[in-house]
Amino acid sequence: MATTGVSVRKALATQEDLTGHREHCSAHPDRLAAIGRAVGQQVRVRRDGGELGLYTVSELRPQDADTTVRMGLTARRRLGTEAEFGATLDSQVPHPTMSAAEARDAGELIERLKDDGRRRTLIAVAPHGGDIERHTDQQAERVAARLAVSSWRCKGWAPDPPGASLRWHVTSADLSEGGFPLLARVISRGFAYAVSFHGFDDEPGILIGGTAPGTLKEEIREAVEGATGGEFPARVAGEDEHYGGDDPNNVVNRLTAGGANGIQIEQSLPARQAHWRAVADAVADVYARRLHPRDPDGDY
Repeated sequence: MATTGVSVRKALATQEDLTGHREHCSAHPDRLAAIGRAVGQQVRVRRDGGELGLYTVSELRPQDADTTVRMGLTARRRLGTEAEFGATLDSQVPHPTMSAAEARDAGELIERLKDDGRRRTLIAVAPHGGDIERHTDQQAERVAARLAVSSWRCKGWAPDPPGASLRWHVTSADLSEGGFPLLARVISRGFAYAVSFHGFDDEPGILIGGTAPGTLKEEIREAVEGATGGEFPARVAGEDEHYGGDDPNNVVNRLTAGGANGIQIEQSLPARQAHWRAVADAVADVYARRLHPRDPDGDY
């Protein structure tokens, strides 16, 4: 891992992406290359004497001083200030060696992969596990265990649990395998199916999205709504809907052959707290029918 000192400055009026996105920053290409990172990848930014956060470098600014990193107001607020400040730019994304217990105690981010290096049927993923979006990593792990398929998870914590999302969340369409070495092992495999578990706060129920065909989305919608006993309504996301997961760059879509069979499941916190296990089992049942279809006698 490599680090370098930088000065975090306010975004310019012309940097509309930065002013509208709390997870993005710009950097000088030479300073970025010096730590082995490139545009579109994630970096850590730690304010001198203060908080740290994970950011996506969405823009190169060669006309700035090479120590300049620019952020919008909401991005600087993530690090506890609205002012400009000195900071450290770090190439490390997940911690490479910590156990889950060590990462929880240290407020760290870790990456986990269960994979035999060959299978291509289904991968269950959770980019925001741990305290970032609680129970989602457990759901991915449960599906993988039940069906003996692959899974990739990230787990993040912070000293103040609600702060884990503020510190470690990376939008799924921004996730770059350049900073996640275990994701890099499987991103180009071309799985037949991929399912990603998420948490959101925009509505009380469950939202089914992704690039998979509508028939699969509806089958999963019906299954997960039934798994909650109807307590939490589930619906299929509309085209280009926020949280709809249909961006071709979304990691769950990129994991599938042709990018055409990803499913993203967004769940409110109450739904996850009450029914994370039942929802995971319902999803596993749907994929079990597709991976192991019935024979003519009606048996699996």
